[in-house]
Amino acid sequence: MSPHSAQPLTIFSGLTAAERKRLDGLASSRLLDAGNYLFHQHTPSQNVYVLESGILMMERSSSTGRRQVMAFMQPGNFIGIPHNQHYDYTVSALTASRVREMPLKAFVQLQDEIPTLKENVRGIGGNILAHTLDQVFALGQKKAHERVCFLLKQLSDRAAIPGASTIELVMTRQDIADYLGLTIETVSRAFGKLKREGVIAIYSAHKVEILDTEAVEEMALAD
Repeated sequence: MSPHSAQPLTIFSGLTAAERKRLDGLASSRLLDAGNYLFHQHTPSQNVYVLESGILMMERSSSTGRRQVMAFMQPGNFIGIPHNQHYDYTVSALTASRVREMPLKAFVQLQDEIPTLKENVRGIGGNILAHTLDQVFALGQKKAHERVCFLLKQLSDRAAIPGASTIELVMTRQDIADYLGLTIETVSRAFGKLKREGVIAIYSAHKVEILDTEAVEEMALAD
């Protein structure tokens, strides 16, 4: 999930053709319509997944029903390694999506047989931790418009063409609010502020264009 890597780390990175074939042998394809769930928080962890196409959303809910969106997941992302016997979060499809599904037990066993695969999983875990720390800092220290820039930079960096200026926002304003720790009203005001200042153009609720890349980066990285 590292946005700045020219060649993002995936579970397939560095595998030989024979090792890749063994990993592919574990996988089956699964299709999700927009709004469908891949799995729910607290359900037994039985599979791991690689997102092949589409956009997924990872979220976690408290016992009181409060929701925190943890990540918007894009093709290549690896999903599902548990910390215990149950998933700690819920994953749903924001768009029509396709994942490669692999049985957890067989995948863990294959890690022990393919050191590069184990290293990749460890590296992905480190990238996820770095992403989480960035998000925690953004939630705790940044102003609302800076948080929106934080999200826009993430989406731009991880687009099919890294650094793309036009961004499709497939998530709802509520999803964005729950990701950035804001209310919907505050998110709307933050987008409005960035538009008035000429930083972005807003074409619809789901499409924006970054007009001032330097300003977005500066606000996204503001301490």
